[in-house]
Amino acid sequence: MDPDPIDMAMEVRNKRILHWSCRGLTELPEVIRLHGGHVKEIYLKWNELTTLPPWIAELYNMTNLYLYNNRIEQLPVELGEMSQLTVLDLSTNRLQLVPACIGNLKNLRYLSLDNNLIERLSVELSQLNNLEVLSISGNQIVTLPEWIGSFPKLRELYVDGNRLRELPNRLTIAPNLTLISACENRLTYLPLNGFLSAPYIRVEGNEYLNYISYPLLQQLYPHLRHSLIFYKDACKDVTSRYFKTHYDTNGLSIKLHIKTKDFFPINYDATIELPRQLLKVHEVHENVTCSLLELALRKVYTERYKHTLDIPVLSEKGKVTVFYEPLLKNTKLDFILSTNHILYSLLTNGPTSICVNSQCQQPIFTEAWIIIDMCNPTVWRTITIALCCSRSCAIAFAHSNATNNPDCHCIN
Repeated sequence: MDPDPIDMAMEVRNKRILHWSCRGLTELPEVIRLHGGHVKEIYLKWNELTTLPPWIAELYNMTNLYLYNNRIEQLPVELGEMSQLTVLDLSTNRLQLVPACIGNLKNLRYLSLDNNLIERLSVELSQLNNLEVLSISGNQIVTLPEWIGSFPKLRELYVDGNRLRELPNRLTIAPNLTLISACENRLTYLPLNGFLSAPYIRVEGNEYLNYISYPLLQQLYPHLRHSLIFYKDACKDVTSRYFKTHYDTNGLSIKLHIKTKDFFPINYDATIELPRQLLKVHEVHENVTCSLLELALRKVYTERYKHTLDIPVLSEKGKVTVFYEPLLKNTKLDFILSTNHILYSLLTNGPTSICVNSQCQQPIFTEAWIIIDMCNPTVWRTITIALCCSRSCAIAFAHSNATNNPDCHCIN
């Protein structure tokens, strides 16, 4: 039975919050356009809407709009004119693209796009400087843009159930993150650097994720004591007695093939994939000079940013301090760097890691000395890696008590 238009008009006039979920609506009733300029929140969940009318922008006092479980395939550009909107729930619809107009919602704090058909995020979303919660789980996203780590107020990021192979490196310098949930993806590695805000990271259900960096392990240790973040099948008893450097046929990343020997009763093989930023890795005792590219990146970065990673060797696990602060920018240098997209991206997205030698603190971008270790607590086991900026730092770190098995290192 269709609702009485008189009763509906009276409801709209007398309420600031409209609960119109589960009403079988195929379009937004125009009665709200005529009488609902004062409405603050509207719940339109479990209806049959396919779009919104352009006059939605006339509801200029609207702060919360809930459109969960409709049939929406596209949205009007006028949606971007709803300047007071702070909560927008578009989950469980049929969106294939994120409407660019959402980027105009400057006051938006909560955005949910869960369970749509989205493959990528529109760059216009990077303008949402007040966004605190972004939920894009249950889509078909293969890669997250690096700018997702530039939201100044982002606290929670949900990307479960997509097709992600990696997380943006720039998330490591996001200032306010408290939670990253990336379960049930195709992750092969996590960022190697310590996180500025030390968020809780959930990655259950990533079957190819079989190692973790030493700084991140120390930050996650309080959580790891209570929950196993890696599947047992992906974290078999593996240690680093022998491995070789392998390159993907597409040339995008380095893979290390690791074999166990005389460490556990049963030997296992494992292959770990390093982040795409790393172009070359060296064993601990390999005495070579860094490339000019790597040295230049380190020099420029330390002039533009103050970025340190403090992992006290003798302190309680979990006590990792990361400091990051942009320094005064060189306008001329910024212009020169912006003409080289790759170099500019490497610098703005942050280093792959900070050298784990506490006496050094040099940033690492494309080349590193790598130490492989087997972390073997009582409850769970996994491979850990640590990056150093030079041979001398690698030797110093390997002979400190910062690792459980300092003799296990890279042999190319």
